[in-house]
Amino acid sequence: MRYIFLFLCISISSIYHNVYGKSIDTLMQTCTITGVALEYAHMNISVFQYSDYFTFTEEKIGTFYVDSVGEFSFSFPLRHTQEIFMYLGIYKCFLFAEPDSIHEIILPPLVQKTLAEELNPFYSPENISLGIKNPQAHDLNMQIFMFNHIYESFLHEHFQIIFVLRDKRVVDVLEEKIDSVFANYTNPFFTYYKNYRLYALRHMAYQRDRMGVTKNYLLHIPPSYYNPPYMSFVQMVWKDYLTNNYMKKMGIDMRQSIIYGKSPTMFKERMDEYMALRNDTLKELILLQCLHDCFKLPAVFPRQTVLQTLDSLIILSNIPEHRAIAQAIKKKNSLLQESDAAPEFILYNQDSIPISLSKFQGKHVYIGFCRSENIECVQHYKIIEKMNKKTQKYLHLLIISYESDFEKFATFVKNNKKKYNWTFVYGADNPEIAEKYRVKGMPSYVLIDPNGDISLLHAPTPEDNFQEKFAEIYLRWRKNESERIKQEQFQRQW
Repeated sequence: MRYIFLFLCISISSIYHNVYGKSIDTLMQTCTITGVALEYAHMNISVFQYSDYFTFTEEKIGTFYVDSVGEFSFSFPLRHTQEIFMYLGIYKCFLFAEPDSIHEIILPPLVQKTLAEELNPFYSPENISLGIKNPQAHDLNMQIFMFNHIYESFLHEHFQIIFVLRDKRVVDVLEEKIDSVFANYTNPFFTYYKNYRLYALRHMAYQRDRMGVTKNYLLHIPPSYYNPPYMSFVQMVWKDYLTNNYMKKMGIDMRQSIIYGKSPTMFKERMDEYMALRNDTLKELILLQCLHDCFKLPAVFPRQTVLQTLDSLIILSNIPEHRAIAQAIKKKNSLLQESDAAPEFILYNQDSIPISLSKFQGKHVYIGFCRSENIECVQHYKIIEKMNKKTQKYLHLLIISYESDFEKFATFVKNNKKKYNWTFVYGADNPEIAEKYRVKGMPSYVLIDPNGDISLLHAPTPEDNFQEKFAEIYLRWRKNESERIKQEQFQRQW
């Protein structure tokens, strides 16, 4: 569990306007994080939030600079209490930020990632939770820390009794202990946080009836879209329900609404038959979970049809959070495919001259996502050097390079200009480009055709018979172009 507090902590003054975390219109307020961290002097630190708890899409809130004596202060607009985080070396640090508050945070000791960790596409940072400096007894982050400590320690000690023997009495003991400890703490966000972690425990331990749990804990309670345990509970109860039950009565109703009706309205009408779901907001939330799951089973739920249902929800829903979740699910599942138009970009070469992808239209382009510190990338450059002499008439080579800073990139390219005489551009300042091209690790390669469309999304590496594959693609393309030109000439004659 990530709520391992670095027991730091922040002085917080907060005014709560989002009662129980539900979606209501409130005035945008300001949150400030501030502190002193000499180890981070002269560094820029970015702050992120999740767009939603279905796709966990990371959105940058902004970036602050730590000055020469380690001082920093960063203010940003905030409408409701929510989780924010930042990447600091080997850590991914979390904090629950509150509107109209000042959080004086203490950053963890700076431990930079090793080169091997930076180059490892599967590296995962260590999740820790930032706390507060000079904590007050009723600070939200302080209370969440205390709750998680009690909750997780109890589960560790009684794991077998709870999850194997499913002893309800042991869960009751934990709930009584927690209610006693936090009896005088009534922060609405914390109340949701506490309750839905306990509801999840009940559901895993002994309350297995999905409709009963939904009726008791979701039906008549306003949703809390920015409270992780609430959203996790909704998903726990309804995740994969449709993909596992699409041949059963309620699953058939859901499937028909999505596949044939493509209609949130039809889904809600069909779900009115079930008592535990007679709440339009809850029905939309469950529909979002179903749509999110549908992409796992494209043979039963065609991708294009599910996307059309998401479009309908985006248009018809009156709930901003639901529209945002639907858009995030759609974006996540509208990934680049072969034959799609290659996403345009403009990046700078070693001389700080902007280079656009469209500049190379009319020629096949072999794009490499590489980094000079990566030994495998440098080995590929040696092969590309020989390949380029044979293919430069038909194929343009473009390396998007990801050195840790621009100066290292420029120095490497300039020092090797005579050997590596193809186009290099710097990509580390624009990580969204690699994301758009679905790059999972480096080196990775993409082949784009002369019309600017994706020919090979996961192209072979230079040492993996790329030249043979490209020759086959090029000859086929040239044949098709010849036939197209003949057809156009014939049509002009008539």
